[in-house]
Amino acid sequence: MLFFLFGDDELRRIFTRLGYGFPDDAARRTIEYYDRRTSHGSTLSYITHAGVLACFDPDSSWERFTVALRSDVGDIQGGTTREGIHMGVMAGTVDLVQRFYAGMRAEGGMLHLEPNLPGAIEGVSFSVIHLRSPLTVTVTRDEVVIRHRDGVIDATPVRVRVAGEERLVAVGAEERFSLA
Repeated sequence: MLFFLFGDDELRRIFTRLGYGFPDDAARRTIEYYDRRTSHGSTLSYITHAGVLACFDPDSSWERFTVALRSDVGDIQGGTTREGIHMGVMAGTVDLVQRFYAGMRAEGGMLHLEPNLPGAIEGVSFSVIHLRSPLTVTVTRDEVVIRHRDGVIDATPVRVRVAGEERLVAVGAEERFSLA
């Protein structure tokens, strides 16, 4: 499940560098192969599959995400919840929203967002700290809003790239990126 870690383009570069071919349908075929064979004996499996499916089949990803999200509340493994919640699964659901559905990653001193919301949700909003700067990120179908919250002494402007458009978000300011 290297797709979960790298994505299709990065895997293509790795395979090419190693001298192997990487057909256009390799990711889709590999995901379908393992999806049919996975027993989901661990609730972490749902998170992994949701992440892998996020860019290929967002709606199927969302189905796996909701199973993982309900795993402790619904005690889907029959009695383990009373022992405590599964922190790996709960942290994985947060990571999935930020990294796969909002498409957020930090690279080269810049915050990148390439949203890919599943059909079941209209939007997400969360707070992050990027390079000591507190931000609120809101992603909807039509736009991404980055609000740089004021109040941190050493906060600095933040470079943000959303769907290929780059801007500097000043301390205390807000930037809106259209996705239409």
